[in-house]
Amino acid sequence: MLEAWTAWMEQGMLLIEQSGWLGWVWFVILYAASCVLFLPGSVLSFGAGAVYGFWGGTLLVSIGSVAGALANFLSTRYLLRGWMARKFARSRRFHALDHAATNDGWKLVLLTRISPILPHSLVSCAFGLSRISFSRYLLASWIGFLPISAAYAYGGAVIGRAAKGGLHQGPWAWAAYAAELAVTVLITIWITRIAHRALKSHAPEVAEAIAEEPEE
Repeated sequence: MLEAWTAWMEQGMLLIEQSGWLGWVWFVILYAASCVLFLPGSVLSFGAGAVYGFWGGTLLVSIGSVAGALANFLSTRYLLRGWMARKFARSRRFHALDHAATNDGWKLVLLTRISPILPHSLVSCAFGLSRISFSRYLLASWIGFLPISAAYAYGGAVIGRAAKGGLHQGPWAWAAYAAELAVTVLITIWITRIAHRALKSHAPEVAEAIAEEPEE
């Protein structure tokens, strides 16, 4: 299923690139839909950087991420609350998130957005059931998504420049592309590790529950 989704996303990015300003709207809708359906959006994130460059890609990925997070949050809080509550009833990860969200919940949202130790869609649904306010959830999600959005967009922009330059580019050009991608990966790992350590310090019960409870 993931292979088919990836291929469909690639085709979607081609159509978005050819749609002018409407492509921006379609991108946000498509990205939000991937969040709601619990599907990976990495292809879209890289594609946004390749098509729109670093700044445009960062903007679109951050908007799409927040839109998807809000869709999951609001649907869980107001439409699917009973079903989601039953689904997470035996999840230690959810109960740990819910307990930690009672105090300084915005910090928890921020850290879980930066550190990918839990799927972002799962986090959005869990916070929809928690007692965190909508405004704090929105602001913390937007700020937390920015570093990862920028990293993916930059990586996509590098790949886009390499693809547009063609195979005839010299070895120095390819070495520069490889170095840029390597630095991007290292910075991303560094940021996520810092966020993970901060999460363990701020909400140790969440980190322990994540480590002990296997992914579903």
